[in-house]
Amino acid sequence: MRTSSLGSGGWDCEGLSNLLYPAHCSPAWTQRDRFWVEDEGWGRTWSKRNLHHRSTEEEEDEEVWSSRRTYTPGSDSLSSLLSTPSRRYGDRQLGAGSLKMRAGLFCVFPYLDVCSLLRAAEVCSDWRFVARHPAVWTRVRLEDSRVSADFLSVLSQWCSQTQSLVLKNLKPPSRRADESREDHHKNTRGALEPGLEALLRSAGGSLLRLSIIQCPHILTDRTLWLASCYGRNLQALVYRSSSDPPGQEVLWALGAGCRDLSSLQVAPVHPCQQPTRFGNRCLQTIGRCWPHLCVLSVGGASCSTQGLAAVAQSCSQLQVLELERVPDLSLQAATALCRAGLRSLQTLILTHTPVSGQALLHFHSETRL
Repeated sequence: MRTSSLGSGGWDCEGLSNLLYPAHCSPAWTQRDRFWVEDEGWGRTWSKRNLHHRSTEEEEDEEVWSSRRTYTPGSDSLSSLLSTPSRRYGDRQLGAGSLKMRAGLFCVFPYLDVCSLLRAAEVCSDWRFVARHPAVWTRVRLEDSRVSADFLSVLSQWCSQTQSLVLKNLKPPSRRADESREDHHKNTRGALEPGLEALLRSAGGSLLRLSIIQCPHILTDRTLWLASCYGRNLQALVYRSSSDPPGQEVLWALGAGCRDLSSLQVAPVHPCQQPTRFGNRCLQTIGRCWPHLCVLSVGGASCSTQGLAAVAQSCSQLQVLELERVPDLSLQAATALCRAGLRSLQTLILTHTPVSGQALLHFHSETRL
């Protein structure tokens, strides 16, 4: 059985079989509006009848804690969350026992995955409050599942403090019986981008690491443009796609918005449907936009020694370099790269890249390998 990993903390869960959706939500969706998280098709279908609006108890409960949203998981003290004196709300008192329970939950919930957090929110009001507090959604990971833009939009309500977001191997909705392949491809292209935009907007400057790995068609290179608009403090970015590798224009926009990137992995996934899209012009753009890069992963049939040398010359602090499916790395190419730069290089990763023994010896003698 394939393992699904959907989580804020990176834990794995086997075979997500049904939709786990918050017990209440403000949008009034119709019967036709669905969102799902499932390995093989639709999960539970939610309509307006299934959704319960926020209760007065929860609204007042959140009002008590709304000013205490600066807790960082793993910190030594929970005083910022527990300093509010108990007060009467609804029909019950928020006393010492409830505060202690919430303090304990705040120590555990940041390590739960998305599936577990959504389940925990259905237990009771105390669990629901902690499970939906932005402090426990600092790491969000969705992997090997079918999700919709609506689902991502719902998650965005709690992701205002998200620091790491990973979307990997997400699948489009199943094709309907009366839908042709062409229509299905057209209807699902970029289908998750509205939901991803909501997530990025909610996270804003808190987001430091973004990974989008092999989500063909449903997430295109437009996601890099969205990242440049909302993730101005990004430090690490992974974008790997077989259908929409990044082009020069998108990389230029990303460079204008995310100037602090120290790690960039944008090598196209093989087999690439647009093999000539990522090439020397993209490499030159990377060198101009991020001269302080420490980690870089590039590749493709259109990357030649000229483009790689431009990166080596501009990125003098490069410590880790991955070359994937570069046509040929001969002694002449290695000499040109080492002459251009790579003095700080500590790790060289060659993935499906032919290389001569003399080239490896030259890299070893001229760099810190």
